[in-house]
Amino acid sequence: LKDEKLYNQGHERPEGDFCPICVQAIPFPIDKHAAFYACCMKRVCYGCGLAAQKRGLDKICPFCRSPLLNEAFSGVLEKIQKRVDARDPESICYHGSLHLIGAYGLDKDESKAIEMWSEAADLGSTMALSKLGRVYYHGIEVA
Repeated sequence: LKDEKLYNQGHERPEGDFCPICVQAIPFPIDKHAAFYACCMKRVCYGCGLAAQKRGLDKICPFCRSPLLNEAFSGVLEKIQKRVDARDPESICYHGSLHLIGAYGLDKDESKAIEMWSEAADLGSTMALSKLGRVYYHGIEVA
């Protein structure tokens, strides 16, 4: 009875580890088995991406059906900011990462990145917790 209770207490994977289309767990490492779409802040498994591509949907996001965003697309930051304003934790985390590297014309600002990751972590983003842990572990200095 003691072993059965112990083995039934498995850890649950966070919501972001599942494809929002097929609802299957994305194998580890997730970055090698799924694509990230900034338009809806979703990670879609390559299987669902391939199925969408075979149906002729290769120029749009397989989840939200909006046109794919790229660096040349001027509305990338506006779409991300809209989701940040709605207090979406994954969007806040992603926006913080953009500040860290200075992408899409944003100023490179490590303090802002850590501030945004802290906010996202407070809202429940496990990715933001991971990023904060790495920053503290590696000792990135913030003025």
